[in-house]
Amino acid sequence: MTSNGPLSGIRVLDLTIAMAGPLCSQRLGEMGAEVVKIEAPGGGDFSRHSPMAGVSRFGDATCFVTLNRNKRSLVLDLKSEAGKDVLYRLVESADVFVQNFRPRVAAKLGIDYATLNAINDKLVYASISGYGDEGPMRDRPGQDLLVQSYSGLTFNGGQASGLPHPSPLYMVDTSASHMACEGILAALVARSRTGKGQEVKTSLLSAIMEMQIQEVTSYLAADAPPRRGASPQVSIWMEPPYGVYSCETGNLAIAQADLEVLSDVLELPQLARLKVERPPQKDADAVTAWRDRICALVAGILATKPAEYWDELLHEHGVWCGVVQDYATFLENGQADPYLVSMEHAVGGTYKTVAPGIRFSDDPQPEMRGAPIYGADSTAILSESGFGEAEIGTLLQSGAVVENSDQ
Repeated sequence: MTSNGPLSGIRVLDLTIAMAGPLCSQRLGEMGAEVVKIEAPGGGDFSRHSPMAGVSRFGDATCFVTLNRNKRSLVLDLKSEAGKDVLYRLVESADVFVQNFRPRVAAKLGIDYATLNAINDKLVYASISGYGDEGPMRDRPGQDLLVQSYSGLTFNGGQASGLPHPSPLYMVDTSASHMACEGILAALVARSRTGKGQEVKTSLLSAIMEMQIQEVTSYLAADAPPRRGASPQVSIWMEPPYGVYSCETGNLAIAQADLEVLSDVLELPQLARLKVERPPQKDADAVTAWRDRICALVAGILATKPAEYWDELLHEHGVWCGVVQDYATFLENGQADPYLVSMEHAVGGTYKTVAPGIRFSDDPQPEMRGAPIYGADSTAILSESGFGEAEIGTLLQSGAVVENSDQ
């Protein structure tokens, strides 16, 4: 398969599961790299079998289908010596190796950086862990909600009387995938100068720390950090009335807004007075009460008219705001159309999904191939990699390599 993408000619061995790793390698594939997804016997990447909201149109779960396009599947038993030897031979000619095992697991399997670098010192080796390879949490499972909860993020929103407030999105996985991809690209650039590969490390914890760089730094510098109050908060770190409000019909989100401007537009003179009455930051109780008063005033007036009315009025006066939409209204208004792509799946047929988020002028319409059927490419990959027909037959017979016979 040929590609005009900027990573054309780069071969990636992808030993990742779940989201952060597969999304990273998928992005490399969208940029033109050849990505070989190496899966274990017995079902492979567990996200194949983890439906999101029960959606099972594709045979595999949508979680897998949307994170593994532009890849081929090789089923390899790395617990067998024959399977491990196959991997080592593939490493000899690979450019990038990506894995997201827990730190000790990679060494146990014999696929750690030191081992593979000894085979191919040009290899760019990327690892994505949950909490890094040091510290008391290093062997705990790294999962998005767990890392959000561990890192303090969940107390940045919501109400004091309510539960901690995590994001419903797998935003930590997504951010970690971006960081790993950026690191791989930087290491490939360095290799073009030095001729040597290197190890690229990131983690879900490092990703969420970077996402909270403003909040963590502000916390460390604050005399008294802000805290949640009686009014529901999107972020305790943003000045009120930053948040989402219920209107007569619909809901309105307000971002940055000058209280004097809002005072005039909403005909609430109290807001102008409250602007100059902000308590000192070191008085956390007073700041929380001040925030709650502002939010309550704004909520009271916005509840009297539809969200569309307030959106138009406030926008005219330079207030950053917008009507809150669900997927139905968002995907109907046309703004999202350039960011969607129609694809074909061997089982699910034609479907729409999110298009690559990065576009290149030299490859404006990159080839988009659906996620691979489990083990569909095992024989082809080995044959292309120099394995003889008899050798492949022996590997298949021993179970070190598995080919999907149902395709």
